Amino acid sequence: MLVALTASSAMLAACMLGLWSLGDLRANALAAVLLMLLAGICHALLCWSLARVWPGWSASRRRVVTGTILFTALALRLLLLSMPPTLSDDIYRYRWDGRVQAAGRNPYAEPPAAAALESLRDEQWSRINYPRIRTIYPPLAQVLFAVTYRLGNSIRMFQAVAVLGDLLVIVLLLGCLRAWRRPRWQLAIYALHPLPAIEFAASGHFDGWAIAAVLAALLAHTRGRAVLSTLLLACGVLLKTWPLVFVPLILRHRGRWHWPLFAGGLLVGYAPFLGAGVVMLQPWLDYAGRWRFNDGVFFVLHAVSGSLASAKAITAGLGLGLLLWLWRRRDDPVQAGYWLLIAFTVLMPTIHPWYLLWALPFAAAAVDIGWIALCTLAPTAYWILVANTGDSSLWVEPWWPRLVEYLPALAIWAWHARATGPPAPGESARHWR
Repeated sequence: MLVALTASSAMLAACMLGLWSLGDLRANALAAVLLMLLAGICHALLCWSLARVWPGWSASRRRVVTGTILFTALALRLLLLSMPPTLSDDIYRYRWDGRVQAAGRNPYAEPPAAAALESLRDEQWSRINYPRIRTIYPPLAQVLFAVTYRLGNSIRMFQAVAVLGDLLVIVLLLGCLRAWRRPRWQLAIYALHPLPAIEFAASGHFDGWAIAAVLAALLAHTRGRAVLSTLLLACGVLLKTWPLVFVPLILRHRGRWHWPLFAGGLLVGYAPFLGAGVVMLQPWLDYAGRWRFNDGVFFVLHAVSGSLASAKAITAGLGLGLLLWLWRRRDDPVQAGYWLLIAFTVLMPTIHPWYLLWALPFAAAAVDIGWIALCTLAPTAYWILVANTGDSSLWVEPWWPRLVEYLPALAIWAWHARATGPPAPGESARHWR
């Protein structure tokens, strides 16, 4: 086992160095996708080896290994932080929103292409995605963008702040593992997985901050600090919309006054930006109505129904039905929230690879091999860069990457549910041993 652990660690490091040497991952898409997939396989072998040897190690050796995991996670992120963000252009929108706020303007009031903002354009303005659509990012994310821009208006600074959010996730996950009495080797499932390092350090996505807010809320919930947990959930929703899935399942276990406390937190966050009025809703309508990419369940529902409207209605019904079922069961809110988050993510019509990271820390705590496999195979979605060149508006998304990504996860979940029931944070990881 020690040989397998050493070999898998060395191969994972070699793959990440290979990605770093490519520089522009979009220009070297085939090599990038293959290296990301190989890195994921090496990570899986590393975690399997850790799970096998961990029970036989002494407490002191476990502390050393935990420290090594933390150090390696930091090193991987610092390595990829030096890369340009070529797989995604979201970071240029982050910077633009920060630039607009630095000029004393409301980022929700006008889209980047507005004539009123022409004086703010610089050499990076042309890289902003969908410049005729207003920003979709919630208020606390806007505060992060503004603070980051004032710290340093370079793209590298935005990548660095994204990494800080990711590192906060790792620290909070370690705290959750201790609180849920899970072995600390499970930290490696998230901390050493190649996808977070690629999406947060190399691409600069700020999703880590929302994940950290939810983890902090659940950790506070576990420790009985209900008011802090409710406010942290509000912070999560003010950073990204998806943390809403945890809100009803957690707040139902608290006094009714937590609902206005949560709503008040949201109102405080939105208050400085309400001058933009109802136009703040426009990007949400555009996003819900226009975008599709790498969808799993939605792809099947659309193919069967033959209608986008019908597929959206069915997915909304499935999501609401699951929420009501979990509500009536009164399960542990952490476990129920995890199941609802998974369902919410796989039902979406747009599933970028970094969206899968929302649930990965909880999958690490649950040792949910299905979700871990899905994150490992997520780089297959970038095959669109291999299959297409030129103007992105003319790109055609291949259908087969969905099979590669989702079918293994479905098979693993089916086997796991039949054998031991659905995985959840805090459950035993005996099937890894």
